[in-house]
This record gives sequence, C-alpha cells and structure tokens, in this order.
Amino acid sequence: MKVRSTMVAPAAFLLLSLLLAPVPAPRADEVPRLYPVVVKGKWGYIDNTGKVTIEPRFGAAFNFSDGLAPVQVGSGREGKRGYIDRTGTVVIPAQYDWAGNFREGLANVRNGNRMGYIDRTGRTVVPVTYPGNYPFSDGLGMVVDSSYKFGFVDRAGKVAIPPRYESAFGFSEGMAVAVTEGKGRYIDRKGKVVLDTSRFDAVMPFFEGRAIAMIKSRWGFIDNTGKVVIETKWDGAFPFSDGLAAVNRGGKFAQAPSPHIAGGKWGFVDPSGTVVIEPSFDFVRKFAEGMAPVLRDEKWGYI
Repeated sequence: MKVRSTMVAPAAFLLLSLLLAPVPAPRADEVPRLYPVVVKGKWGYIDNTGKVTIEPRFGAAFNFSDGLAPVQVGSGREGKRGYIDRTGTVVIPAQYDWAGNFREGLANVRNGNRMGYIDRTGRTVVPVTYPGNYPFSDGLGMVVDSSYKFGFVDRAGKVAIPPRYESAFGFSEGMAVAVTEGKGRYIDRKGKVVLDTSRFDAVMPFFEGRAIAMIKSRWGFIDNTGKVVIETKWDGAFPFSDGLAAVNRGGKFAQAPSPHIAGGKWGFVDPSGTVVIEPSFDFVRKFAEGMAPVLRDEKWGYI
C-alpha cells in the first residue's frame, strides 16, 4: 500500500487486514464441524470428538466453507490445490497453485502470479488474470490490477468499481473503506464516497455498527455517521464481535516482524465505550458464541 504522509498508516491497515481475515463459519449442514489434522506429515480431518472422518492423505488441508475445503495434493512448490467435500471426495481437481475458502459461493484461486474466482462446480467465474484478489463480501470481490490499484467485481465478473484506490477493504454493512492519498473514506457499491473520514489516519470496516478509527496511534471507534462514539484513547483495538471489542492499554504499535501491538494489556469495551472487562490479559481474540480466548502468563484460556 502506498501512502504519502507516513508509514504508520499502511502498517496499521496491514495489521487490521490480518485481524479481519475471515474464519469460515460452518453452515447448518456442516455440523459437526470438521477440523484439519496432520498425522505423520499427511493432512486429513477429525470431528469434534477426535474421530478421524477423512483419512490423512493430503499435503495440506484447510477449513471447510460452503461444504468444500481446499486441499493440496503433493508437497512444497510442486503441490497443487483443489477441493474436497465432507466425504473426502475430490470435487474440484487439484489444478491451482493456491486456493482459498468459498465465500458467498465463490472462491479465489491463483495460478502463477494471477488470480481469479471459481464457483462450487469449479467453473471459472472471474478469469485468472488479476495480480491479486480477496474473498467476496456483500456481493462484491475486491481485485488488484496490474498497476496495483484496488477495485471491485460482481459475481458475474463484471467490474463494478474500477481499480483506482491505493488500498481498500472488502464491503461490510453496505460500505467499504477505500484509500486515496493515504486516507480512508467509505464508499458505496457504486464507488461513491458516502462517509468522508479523511480526518483520521486510518479507518477500518464496520462490524456491529462500529468501526475502528485511529489518530496519531490512538485507537477508538466511530458510528456509521462518522461520529466518534468511543474516544480515540486506546493503544490498540480489535473489531466488535458478540457486542464487545478488545482494546489495549499500554502497548505500542510495532511493524516487525509483522504489524502488531506489542505489550500492554487487553480488555473489552461495549458499544458505548464502557469498559466491561478490565485490560488485564497479555493477548485476546474476539468473542464468539459468548466466549473469547485469552492469554495470561503464557497460558491460554476462555472467558
């Protein structure tokens, strides 16, 4: 990502892009969930009782989504990726250098240095011609063209918003963050700026009506009108999930070895900004189904 004013903003965008990376949620017909497991160097799947449901035989295996999971046949750079169903049957042959999870019925795939999208039958929906792309969300997929500008395509592969942004995030709650001249603004599905947030150093996608905003390395939250609803006073923050957002007190933003918040303590706030769980943990992850993983004294647990 190219930013003119400072290197803090692009690193912050990278950090949040890692935090926002989707973890596929199982559909109703994907329960019980299957988990990748490695045995003697080969990957297969177990269920939540530990029973092996798909015998380990793959070079790599990944989470199921939309009933399919990407797997690798062969190892290292010589391996190719395709997709299996929940019985372990290969339904899309291993023919890609890289294959992502399905989102909204489409998955991003790569051959060489070009990427595109396929549907659940393996049909190419968006040609494998883009230098980069990201999972579909809210009906649009984010792509990167040969000039390394970001734009969006629809499910038919038609360009919905031409690539013209320095960086962007996928659509969430009807808007997407698009970065120009180092500043993020929210656009609608036609590419029109609907919320000018250029006064912030960085902004992130909306979750549960709140979005992270940052000024001078201080983190807070805005609502969908752009109003600051949680003061930008924290040293780090994660998006809202299950009605709570993680915040950090005392940490420092670090870029190496990858962007992260180093040190400090983590706790949780509600949508009004009220601290409901005091910052006392060394690290946390988001709440899901009423629980969140937390780290304290090098030991993980749940709260």
